[in-house]
Amino acid sequence: MRTTLLKKIVIPLLLLMVVTTSFAESREIALTIDDLPFVGESKNFHLNMIIDAVTANDVPATGFVIAGKISPENWAMLRRFRDAGLGLGNHTLSHKNLNKVNTETYIHEIDEADKILLPVLTKPKYFRYPYLAMSKGDKKEEVLEFLQSKDYRIAPVTIDSKDFIFNQLLLSVKEKERRAFLTVLKPCYLNYIWQQTLQAEEHNRQAHKPSQPQILLVHANLLNAYVLPDIINLYKEKGFTFISLQGALKPVAKQATPKPKTMLSPIINTIDTFMAWD
Repeated sequence: MRTTLLKKIVIPLLLLMVVTTSFAESREIALTIDDLPFVGESKNFHLNMIIDAVTANDVPATGFVIAGKISPENWAMLRRFRDAGLGLGNHTLSHKNLNKVNTETYIHEIDEADKILLPVLTKPKYFRYPYLAMSKGDKKEEVLEFLQSKDYRIAPVTIDSKDFIFNQLLLSVKEKERRAFLTVLKPCYLNYIWQQTLQAEEHNRQAHKPSQPQILLVHANLLNAYVLPDIINLYKEKGFTFISLQGALKPVAKQATPKPKTMLSPIINTIDTFMAWD
């Protein structure tokens, strides 16, 4: 009788404990939004949709502003972004690629943006490199020294959505046909983001930091104005918790990967005890 009980109830429950333990790692992610106030759009309508998506879902987010792209009507939206408790950082004056300009020009880009964005920048101050280009050698070091002198922290990326590719596809369709096309494009885009996420998690496991939070990069563009709620739902359904960029950048110590034997030993001992009762 006890053997039957073991097979029907106890063993499945114990195996469930093993599965639960195996996937008990915390999954955290920070949302970052580049190229504010908006890519290819002078109006505030779509930026308003992005703000609504993050605030309605209680998602912390940090936006990075191209200071030279701000028009007079954009300031109210940037203040709304900040006043909603969201972060605003520096994305240079005109989105230049550090690999394609000299150090002096790039530092000027950062400094001028810093002055323009002073009314809306949040603390801690974050900087995101356009094109994620940090260059190398003396140029890299000089820019980093300047950023440090301005109290900036670097905002890295662990998951690049490559949304500009999907957004360009959307824009290539006639406006009256975009809604229908989006029903086809959206699943492909979401699947790509998820595959990028799985790769980032595997990278963390190989680095022995499985609990290291992820940092997702998306852009303020037409595609994300409509799909951002789906992106947020995707991560929530997969068990992720959204955290601030500051929280994601807190150091995480290396963690030893649990050995199956260590995890299974208490389970096996329990099964042996049940078997001994028979």
